[in-house]
Amino acid sequence: MHKQFSGYSNFRTLIRAALLLLVLALSACNLTSQPPTVPPEASLPPSLKPSVSISSPADGSTVAVNTQLFVTARATDSIGVTRVQLVANSQIVKTISSEAPAGQQDFPVLLDYTPRQTGAVTLQVIAYRGALASDPAIINLVVGQAQASVTPTIAVNTGGGGTTPIYIDPNDPTCRALTNSALNVRTGPATTFPLMQTTPNPLPAGTVVPIIGRVADNSWWQIASGFNKGWVSAAFTSVYGICINVPIITTATITPTLTPFIAPSFTPTPKPPTLTPTPGKPDLVISSIGGPTSVTSPWGPVTYSVTITNTGSGPSGLFSNQVILPDGTSADLGTVSNLNAGESISLNIDVSFPGVGDYNLQANADVANEVTEVSEVNNSAIIAIKAV
Repeated sequence: MHKQFSGYSNFRTLIRAALLLLVLALSACNLTSQPPTVPPEASLPPSLKPSVSISSPADGSTVAVNTQLFVTARATDSIGVTRVQLVANSQIVKTISSEAPAGQQDFPVLLDYTPRQTGAVTLQVIAYRGALASDPAIINLVVGQAQASVTPTIAVNTGGGGTTPIYIDPNDPTCRALTNSALNVRTGPATTFPLMQTTPNPLPAGTVVPIIGRVADNSWWQIASGFNKGWVSAAFTSVYGICINVPIITTATITPTLTPFIAPSFTPTPKPPTLTPTPGKPDLVISSIGGPTSVTSPWGPVTYSVTITNTGSGPSGLFSNQVILPDGTSADLGTVSNLNAGESISLNIDVSFPGVGDYNLQANADVANEVTEVSEVNNSAIIAIKAV
């Protein structure tokens, strides 16, 4: 009897072990049947995200403080890049969006940035497809003291796959636009106007064109491209040069389609000539030098604004200008294409001081005597500055 009970007990133990193994097997099947966890965007492989690269400036370059520089980059994506951002020391400083709502598979851009303090700066360029970001392209720059005289900065034309240097002169007497990306040229200042039938259209990124007109809120520029005039969105451009005289174009005079000119079939009756009064002479005066009269260590660079006014009764035409710096050297203040009677223009320059002491900053208009004026003895002005 004892042996029978012992055998029965062993049989029950075997049955329990078998049931336990069956439960574990079913649990394993249930675990493997669960859907896989979707990885976060940051862990997506690079092949599924937009990509971006920086071609200039080179990593480790030294740039001048308070001087505009251009970062040349190219973003690509199998679906479309919708925007590109430039980030300096974790702060967004420039965003360029695609004109196409679905984005662009190949999106070359020029992103401008002006460092405001010396030291190390890390620049990142990030491309986006909607909310999906690329891995950043990163360069490190060293920001040093600006030179005493204003020197051109360099951008790179990325159109056509090439890299053509473009020299950007901040004192250019002509107002110009630099395209930050490939940009459509239209017959009027809105996306409802048709594209211009010009070549090339769109303009490649890095194209420089003169601005000849604008709308009142500066959202669209009228530009001259070859022998054609057209309109581009200001949101996709960087502007430099002297732009205070760019006229406002009334949109009511612009029609969505171009009407060809038809010559009249009649011969007009000649009219007697009308007498045009001879314009008077211009008179260029340094009307003010704006800036601090006391500076403290490290004594610069400090920005001064020189205002030149034509107090005469006629247009000035082209003239060049300079300043005599505190250390006695001269620096170019830029060339002005024209000032009409009563007009003024302000030109900026960054100035450094040798050390503690009393200094003068002298501004001279029409330094090459290119303009015949009412008076030639009032073209200079001096501001006294104390460095402590």
